[in-house]
Amino acid sequence: MEPIRERAADAQPRQVRRAPWSGRSPAAQAESAREKIIDATVTCIRRHGLERTSISAIATIAGVSRPTVYAYFETREALVSLALEQAGRSIAERVVAAARRRSKTAGDFAVEALIAARREFRAEPALHPISQAPADAWAANQALSENSLEIARSILEPITSYDPSLESRLDEITETLIRWLLSLLIFDSDRTSSDTKLRAYLRRSVVPAILPPEPTDAPERPVPADQAP
Repeated sequence: MEPIRERAADAQPRQVRRAPWSGRSPAAQAESAREKIIDATVTCIRRHGLERTSISAIATIAGVSRPTVYAYFETREALVSLALEQAGRSIAERVVAAARRRSKTAGDFAVEALIAARREFRAEPALHPISQAPADAWAANQALSENSLEIARSILEPITSYDPSLESRLDEITETLIRWLLSLLIFDSDRTSSDTKLRAYLRRSVVPAILPPEPTDAPERPVPADQAP
């Protein structure tokens, strides 16, 4: 009988099949997987709402395992935050384009940006949690997070092309208009029931709040002699 060790020595080494090279580096593959998970999160929020968006649901849509999701994102909150930011960035260009088309002044741009943003938010299911901020403390904080403010600032930055003096106040103007947008998303009234009515309302209320008062041409009244210092 042939010794076992001799048969083992004569045996041919088993061929190991390797997956074909994709042509992408490991870093590129990791970034692709990360983006796939974020896209799946946006889809999950659109389909099921924020409360039912779980790591398991996200993993199912992305076609990966729960451990894979956690390998890229430490918490559900961090992943959802990035997904909402991505949804916000996707509408930023449309808001700017819509506002520019109808604007001749800085005040016009602020008003038209608010109107366009309200329309876009209401059309994007993934951003509905922001409109429920009073009922959800996390959503309220998300609306005014550093990243959300950065996105809003990029939308409003063109306002300085109409009035360069607003550059120093852009951060303050951005936060003010976000607070107005949240209010418009949450509350409706006859004044906000159409774009035409909303436009007139915002011109009366928002523009004076964010823009410096117009200079007057009236001459200064002389101080009476008995009141002069």
